[in-house]
Amino acid sequence: MPFSCILVSIHPYLFFTTDPDNELRTVADLRKDIKQGWMHDAWSRILFAATEAVKKGPVLPDRFVFGRDQAAMKQRNPDFYVCEAAGHQLLRAALAHMLTGRMEFKESAMQQLAALYDPAIWPDWIDQAHVNQGFKADLRTGALAQDVGLAYDWLAASLSPDERAWVIEGLDRRAIRPYLESMEKDAWWNHDQNNWLTVIVGGLGIAGMALDGEHPMARRLIDIALEKMEAYLSIYGPQGEFNESVNYASANRYPVNFFLAHHYWSGGEENRLEQAPFPAMCQWIMHTTVPPGRVLTFGDCLPAREVVSGYIAAVAAASYDGVAQWFFEQYQSESIDPYPFVTYDSRVEARSPEGWVPNFKTYAAHGKLVISRTDWSPQSTACVVFAKAGREEHHEHNDVGQLCIDGHGERLIVDLGSPSSFPGDYGGPQRWSYYNASIRGHNVLMFDDAEQRSPERLRVGSVDLIAYNGKVTEQKYVSGVGSAWKMDVSPAYQPGQQVTRTVLHFYPGFVAVLDEANLTHEQEISLRWHTCDIAAPDPSGRFVVHGLGARVDSLITRLDEGEMRVGRGEHHYHAPFDRGRAGGLLELREESYVQAIIQGCRCRILTLFCVQTSDAPAVEWTKVESGWMADDVRLYVNGSFMEFSSRRSGSRISLD
Repeated sequence: MPFSCILVSIHPYLFFTTDPDNELRTVADLRKDIKQGWMHDAWSRILFAATEAVKKGPVLPDRFVFGRDQAAMKQRNPDFYVCEAAGHQLLRAALAHMLTGRMEFKESAMQQLAALYDPAIWPDWIDQAHVNQGFKADLRTGALAQDVGLAYDWLAASLSPDERAWVIEGLDRRAIRPYLESMEKDAWWNHDQNNWLTVIVGGLGIAGMALDGEHPMARRLIDIALEKMEAYLSIYGPQGEFNESVNYASANRYPVNFFLAHHYWSGGEENRLEQAPFPAMCQWIMHTTVPPGRVLTFGDCLPAREVVSGYIAAVAAASYDGVAQWFFEQYQSESIDPYPFVTYDSRVEARSPEGWVPNFKTYAAHGKLVISRTDWSPQSTACVVFAKAGREEHHEHNDVGQLCIDGHGERLIVDLGSPSSFPGDYGGPQRWSYYNASIRGHNVLMFDDAEQRSPERLRVGSVDLIAYNGKVTEQKYVSGVGSAWKMDVSPAYQPGQQVTRTVLHFYPGFVAVLDEANLTHEQEISLRWHTCDIAAPDPSGRFVVHGLGARVDSLITRLDEGEMRVGRGEHHYHAPFDRGRAGGLLELREESYVQAIIQGCRCRILTLFCVQTSDAPAVEWTKVESGWMADDVRLYVNGSFMEFSSRRSGSRISLD
């Protein structure tokens, strides 16, 4: 297919422009900003990385990338990690050439493009795990199309007519035609409101903007994406809640990038990023991040994964939000990601959320999250308690009611996250056979080890998820003192099973969790607490969780009459549910938990935690009249009424 060799627009015009008259950020602004502050430091890192890439050559499909599965490297599979590495290397080279004029960076970018375009070197722009879906485009197609499109926009002014035509032809062959053919086959990701749509449709939309006037299908790519991406924004809850597990909320960057690119492509018309849901979505991300910058571990997730917050710079700039700017700056110190570098606006003055944003937050949509923290320290805070009353629409686990505790920057009472790699059947009917997704791998009540209720199909629109969701029925927050809430999670269990969880968090690190259940008949009732270490309870239910610099002095006890057995267990994978989708064995982590077991048709199980530093004096929960004592803190329990109080401070938090 022949392509125009004549530029009909003055490149670059995506994310920055050469036109000083439309109030958009210009290349001249970028050159000015890199002389000081965060931009100076970020530019130094990006320039160094671009220089190293000149020496090492292009990213190839077998490249080692931190976090990448060994089997994917061996099979040269274009997975997320290597596609992101290739795309970012390409963009850094394009930026370095544009800002310095040095030809070795242009040559580095063209070498990376040549590798991506050559089927003998880079066989596919589609993940091997997605080939059996029958479509020629997938997540990798969209991500690479976006990066190549932006790189073209940033390089175009220095490319010859033949070079421009070559770049456009390769993008057409490897992404645009496979995408449009998939659309003609009515690919499922064209309808489902999840990250597949934003990555693929949004990515090709940005590619269309980059090629506007130079590719015959460019406007169609833009029009399709604009309609689909605007419709996609309806998935966000009223407070910016994302509809997938928190770990996948990094996908927020795709609609942000799309609408920012559209703002520039349209010459500075309406800035969609200053409107709902984007500002609220940034606050949701902030609340779902725990020190020192990890995302909440609910659903499919990597527990140690750092928050991806680069895209928040664009929203902070659009809405002039100082708190969002503060959050972005806290977790970008070592970034070489080119996207936040080109979207950050140093004119927005950062403002700490301390005193402006409450330490306690509940959300009513999607996962129905609850987060309580002692303060907004970005690196370490005494205690963060986080829970959920619902299940998400995508990448969810059977974890309704899950509660975890972080303290002093460490995971202590934990969620186990995902296996070391995705099994081939992890998204199908057998996903509950892996303890990571099963109720067995979570800190919730179980009855005869039965799974929670869950939809048979996992794609949006197939089921009414309201039927599987619990809710927060009561909540209280006293600034500087603590928070309390009660969740009814009965809908997640079988009909006739009434299950509630009441939580009190008394600052800084005292936590009480009361689990109550009424069942239709006698069953084995069990409660597990997964710990960061191998914590073992004594016969009275006392156990201590040891982190590196923090610990939790704990007690699990029964409030109603009857026996309760306590002990320790650990998880293992069992064949045939012990392999990743590439065939390799899953990592055997032998993850540990404390478990309480009773037999009956009802229960009232109380678990008490005291989070503190490892060098602090040990705390023992002692039974007193109508409650328990730890240090000078008393928990009073009378029926459904619970109250934490301190003799020393006179403060208290309660819930009835």
